[in-house]
Amino acid sequence: MRVDPNTAPWRAVGKLQATTGNLRTACTGTLIGPATVLTAAHCVFNPRTRTFFSAAALHFLIGFERGAFVGHATGLRLVISPGYDPAQPARTRGSDWALLVIDTPLGTADRVLAISERAPETGTAVAIGGYSADHPNWLTADATCRIVGRAADGDGRPLLRHNCTATHGASGAPVLVRDGAAWRIGGIEVAAERGVAGGTAALVDEARKRQ
Repeated sequence: MRVDPNTAPWRAVGKLQATTGNLRTACTGTLIGPATVLTAAHCVFNPRTRTFFSAAALHFLIGFERGAFVGHATGLRLVISPGYDPAQPARTRGSDWALLVIDTPLGTADRVLAISERAPETGTAVAIGGYSADHPNWLTADATCRIVGRAADGDGRPLLRHNCTATHGASGAPVLVRDGAAWRIGGIEVAAERGVAGGTAALVDEARKRQ
């Protein structure tokens, strides 16, 4: 479902682009502070050089739709989860998160989402929205899905399983849960199922402690 990137809770969700040489990649990120973006660690890994992108090569666009956007910022500093190993992404999937500090404070009070202090339980209603490869020019979301179970990566780090529709490009997208009248981030999308609606999300409690 296409959603308006300038309405809540999607106002905090933006497009994260990496540009270096003739390589350009795109994922999804979420403002969790005035100048801090939460995304997946694999989104900021350069597959050609086998190293992480420099922060300066990363660009965050908020309110992005069909080439237009409300705000743009460039990365200043990149924090990668210490448990994530890009050489073994499946084994360390539960640590697949990164924080990007940006040069412009795009996170106004109405454009920031907090990370939940509690992991969503199985059966919890959630919503996932991001900039997928199928629809790279606008924000799409599935707001009628649920957490369907738990899993663990090779290091024993917990993962969430969901039945939301999310494809490549939506990596780093927030798994949103209701907390009263507010939305909070219960995890981030790190892997999509093939051929069916569903995917895997990493918990980001460690990222919350590092913001």
